[in-house]
Amino acid sequence: MTKPYIIGLKFGTWNSEVWFAGEDNDETKAKWDNAVKRLEEVGKSCANPNDFINEACEHFEKYGFTRIQR
Repeated sequence: MTKPYIIGLKFGTWNSEVWFAGEDNDETKAKWDNAVKRLEEVGKSCANPNDFINEACEHFEKYGFTRIQR
């Protein structure tokens, strides 16, 4: 069974809530926590909010999460 994983992304004054889907189990929760911890590294290489949201989505997809629209 899948469940939503939600994160508030911020870059400068811009912010957005982004939803992802993933399995509802302890292993996936651990992957989510690890991806969130490493998200700051993604932001360091981005020049603007558009770059950041695209890179952040790719980052979470590498951990097995699929972006969803609410």
